[in-house]
Amino acid sequence: MAQQHWLGVHLAPSISRGNFATYLFAVFISSGYAGALSVLQPGLLHVMGIAADTQAMLTGYLGALQELVFILLLGAAGALSDRIGRRPVYVFGLALTGIGFALYPHASSIAQLVVFRLLVAVGSAAMIGMMVTVVADYADENSRGRANGLQALAATLGAFIPPLLATLPRVFTGKGLDELAAQQLTFAVGGALGLLAAVIAFAGLAPKLLNAAASTRESIKSTLLGGLRAARDPQTALSYGAAFISRGDLAVTGAFISLWLVQYGTRELGLSASEAMFQLAVPRVLATVAGALLGSMMMGFIADRTSRVTAVAMASGLAAAVYSAVFLVSDPSANWVVGLLFVMGIAEISAFVSSQALVGQQAPEAYRGATIGFFGVAGAFGILLGTSGGGVLFAKISPSAPFVLFGALNFAVFVWSLWLRQRLHQGTPETQQVPGSAISTSQS
Repeated sequence: MAQQHWLGVHLAPSISRGNFATYLFAVFISSGYAGALSVLQPGLLHVMGIAADTQAMLTGYLGALQELVFILLLGAAGALSDRIGRRPVYVFGLALTGIGFALYPHASSIAQLVVFRLLVAVGSAAMIGMMVTVVADYADENSRGRANGLQALAATLGAFIPPLLATLPRVFTGKGLDELAAQQLTFAVGGALGLLAAVIAFAGLAPKLLNAAASTRESIKSTLLGGLRAARDPQTALSYGAAFISRGDLAVTGAFISLWLVQYGTRELGLSASEAMFQLAVPRVLATVAGALLGSMMMGFIADRTSRVTAVAMASGLAAAVYSAVFLVSDPSANWVVGLLFVMGIAEISAFVSSQALVGQQAPEAYRGATIGFFGVAGAFGILLGTSGGGVLFAKISPSAPFVLFGALNFAVFVWSLWLRQRLHQGTPETQQVPGSAISTSQS
């Protein structure tokens, strides 16, 4: 098949426009699942009759459980995809996530809820791992930044799925269903999206791409070790650090912006929780999303016009400045904060896009799935720190503290990337070749 291009992206040999369009649809649904439970679960727990104090503890426990599954399985999912191909792993992940999601509101006890959450977590590990890996397979090297920008755009649009699903319980109760039945039907709709995406992915993603690991029939253990060894490459190691902070950035913004605004609105402005959410949180969250939509395309373009290490430096430097600037916010309802959050959206998605473009460039073809799987593990640790550690800082120090923490971590990655960029320009031998691959770093 002749090399094709679509939406400004030059596709890899043997990849068609239909393959890439199917992938972007799968990303859209995958991203919707990433935030769906955080939006829908509070209402479900209330309907299930779980005590309010237990709800908070259970929410934290279930979230930590899912991240632990990610840490344990992302590398293995990537290594498995190196052996059997991306398509079966992605289809499995979408289908299992959809099934677990549909079963979730049918739990009759906390133990059953944990079991169903494990199904969602295992499916999500495969799904999220392939969401990052497939784009590295499908894009030509010179278009890797733009491909990751389009992926981030599809993922940002997918973030609108959970709020839309959250409107369904009210619609269903208005048609005469009781609260529990309305929740069950809502989750069934959400589960059906995953099953639909699994069918479309099976039909539209490219069949297995040849790679060295499959041709030599290496064991899963050997493939995993190959992915771990890839981290000895300085640029791959930087991409792991960038994954840690970029995923943490997204987690902190998602977890604490709305919480801060609702608390401020109810305590300082005398608003009800729903009024604070509508008047304060929604406009500012939309400003962040608008920034992310713009930033995904901007950084995709930049990452293809400069070296990927330079792109990481630019993104992490901007994020360091923006997240640290939250320290200056005493009134989150002030108008200027909208502008700050718009730039924060640009910064957080730029870190996301640039880190993925870098790991996709550096990952050895034979161990690409495993290498990017460990990239996902680094991101999962960043999410854990952002949500768990950030929650403690939010409660014990100040609402701005989680943002300042990630401002400092972004600054550390900024300095790291500048140092590596300088070494690459000086031609330090160990930075000139990716272990196990033929990718040169002359661009850097």
